[in-house]
Amino acid sequence: MQLFWHPFSVFPRRVRIALREKSLACEEVVVDLPGGALRARDFLRLNPFGQVPVLEDDGLVLAESVALLEYLEERHPSPSLLPDDVSARARVRELMLWSGDYLAPAWKAVLAPLFSPSVRSDDPSVRSGREALERYLDVLEARLGDAPWLAGDYSLADVCHAPFVTVLEQAGEGDVVRARPRVAAWIERLAARPAVRDTAP
Repeated sequence: MQLFWHPFSVFPRRVRIALREKSLACEEVVVDLPGGALRARDFLRLNPFGQVPVLEDDGLVLAESVALLEYLEERHPSPSLLPDDVSARARVRELMLWSGDYLAPAWKAVLAPLFSPSVRSDDPSVRSGREALERYLDVLEARLGDAPWLAGDYSLADVCHAPFVTVLEQAGEGDVVRARPRVAAWIERLAARPAVRDTAP
């Protein structure tokens, strides 16, 4: 297997975590995202939209982190990162999609000043992103309750969230985490997992 990724892209980290959770051997190929090599003809052959991550495995070429996670789970079902119960699996998939649809845009807006000198921390887009981030973390705070993980046992729901939430303190957003003790404890558990720790930026 080969995984094409770049450190500036948050979504490949999900796949890198899952690979380690399943102890799968995989060559990780860093592509030149800032330099424009993603638009080169050879990479566009792998993903016509020129985005990472891309996984190449035994003749199959696949893009999109959620699709990659589902593929790895079905191809290598042990240890399992999806529950057996159909309803519980649906709940995990709901959380996986929420992390991309709602958490990712808020996270990107909040962290924009770290990556773009033209964006100030007091820009309306950053304030709006922080409000959305706090609303999202409120949902997780309620969803967690007294459970250690988002959907019962550790699962792809947690894997999909890990790249975003485990860097909030590092990015100067620790206050929004500490205001939500269940979320804070969950993030600590996430960060302590070797697969998450070993892929930290």
